[in-house]
Amino acid sequence: MRGKLLHIVGGGYNQVPLVLTAKSLGLKVLVTDINENPPCRAHCDLYERIDTADKHATLKAAREHRIDAVATDQTDVAVPTVAFIAESMGLPGIGYDASLRFTNKFLMREALKKTCPRHIPEYHFLGSVEEALEFCRGLRSAGEFIVKPINSQGSKGVRKLSDSGFESAVRAAFIESKGRGLLIERFLHGFEFSVEAYKEGGTLHPLAITKKYHYNSNDCIDERNTWLADISPELESSLFEVNRRIIEALGLPFGITHAEYKVSDGKPYLMEIAARGGGGSISSKIVPFLTGFEPARALLLKIFDQPHEVRPGDYKNKFAVLKFFDLKPGRVEKLHVNAAALDGLLEYNLDLKPGDVIRPISDSRDRPGYFVAYGTDRARVLAKEKEAEAAVVVEYAR
Repeated sequence: MRGKLLHIVGGGYNQVPLVLTAKSLGLKVLVTDINENPPCRAHCDLYERIDTADKHATLKAAREHRIDAVATDQTDVAVPTVAFIAESMGLPGIGYDASLRFTNKFLMREALKKTCPRHIPEYHFLGSVEEALEFCRGLRSAGEFIVKPINSQGSKGVRKLSDSGFESAVRAAFIESKGRGLLIERFLHGFEFSVEAYKEGGTLHPLAITKKYHYNSNDCIDERNTWLADISPELESSLFEVNRRIIEALGLPFGITHAEYKVSDGKPYLMEIAARGGGGSISSKIVPFLTGFEPARALLLKIFDQPHEVRPGDYKNKFAVLKFFDLKPGRVEKLHVNAAALDGLLEYNLDLKPGDVIRPISDSRDRPGYFVAYGTDRARVLAKEKEAEAAVVVEYAR
């Protein structure tokens, strides 16, 4: 592998671990991204500023640089572009059609309605704002539904509807979809979980199950993800089996997956599933800590046809909490951070400085940062979470 050129599509913060993993394997790295100076640019060998969603321009760059392989992680928008490049250049990839089933929520549900109908909620595709508003007016109670763009990540444009104020939510979802349409889907009550897995050689390897807690102000955005060995064996078995069937039905040949499920009346319902790792350091740091298995490393060895083993350990023998900061909205005047209380975290990321405005949490972009407490002692991990949460204090401008 040494000296071969890997093309990584997308240069954001969550992609840095993939770049560093590639470099540790002796690879040269080309990164393409829409931003002028994304975080990955400081770590790669070659960089070109190209919109990750522009698959033709990105393919042109890949051919000009004569890449040997192409990959991405933790970013949905790059998944179809990566698959398109791989298919066009005869490189290992999941296939362009499969990539669309993992990034377009309508195609995802259409592909599953025959094979897994009991595990997808009632949904309706609407191609225009006017069509969606008319549909909402005809509902007995719009408050029993949720609106989501068919192609967004990080809950952008996802809102629970209300009987009186659904118009603004519908219009916002359609903007986030870039005009490609939206889903109006029955809102399910119940706990939410995510399932991490890795597929190779015809075998799906379950990695971990996450228990998710949402912001009090927004029940569509997760504030806290936990791995605390508090999921019953029966529920774990059910989630792993449903996840296996769904991935098989969607036709993923290999790679990292991150799926989100709502368990309602004891039954798992798919919210969405992605052919990439979970963000917020889940794929790059949390799963490797819990299981001893590095999904990104395995993926790169796979696409370069290098020998390796896929043997993840039991994730329930260790503990972790991923906590997004929940800060009062307002303009920051001063920021006080107790660095000593942050020592010993698996990850700490806070993008906040004096003069910044903390906004109400409407989607993942409004979350100012997060940290990951981890360890082999459950009580100590929970105590560390509280210490880290209290370590950041904001003074607000009047």
